Amino acid sequence: MKTPLLYGALIALVGALLTFGLYFAGYHDTPEKMKAMQWLPGVVGLIASIICLALAMRERRVDFPADRTWGYGSALGTGVMTGLWAALFSAIVAFVYFVIVNPNFSETLHELQIASLVDKGMSQSQIDAAAPMMRKMSAPIPMTIMQTVFGFIWSVILALIIAIFFRKPLRTAEVAVDAPPPLA
Repeated sequence: MKTPLLYGALIALVGALLTFGLYFAGYHDTPEKMKAMQWLPGVVGLIASIICLALAMRERRVDFPADRTWGYGSALGTGVMTGLWAALFSAIVAFVYFVIVNPNFSETLHELQIASLVDKGMSQSQIDAAAPMMRKMSAPIPMTIMQTVFGFIWSVILALIIAIFFRKPLRTAEVAVDAPPPLA
């Protein structure tokens, strides 16, 4: 249980550092700046998730009792638990960010969404019809819930793939490499 907790917290920490870094660098001030860096959190989050899920599965496989069977299900379970912890920790960070650190984030995001609709060629009446729902969905609580749910879903999808590479138990020769030398 400690391994998924640790690596889940690490995924959330990477996301938090990136979010706060973009905020303090001024990329969450205007819709234009936000749009320019919109891709970065997704790419960094994906890389951090892949690395941390793989490390969690590897560490859990090494620590797995020899009398029990390690397989795809064990690797997947480790990945899902890691993703769950990451989603829960990220939810706390997101809520604090949306409510305390940057309460104007919702408004900036709403402006970015309106600009995106204008770029797609939607009429003003269509934009006016969509605006109330966009405003509701860009409030802190709905954004936190959506981020948590979708973050967990992406973690499960990644865990399904990564677990393929960690489904086999370690051979004794691989374990011996990591083991300290025997005492004389």
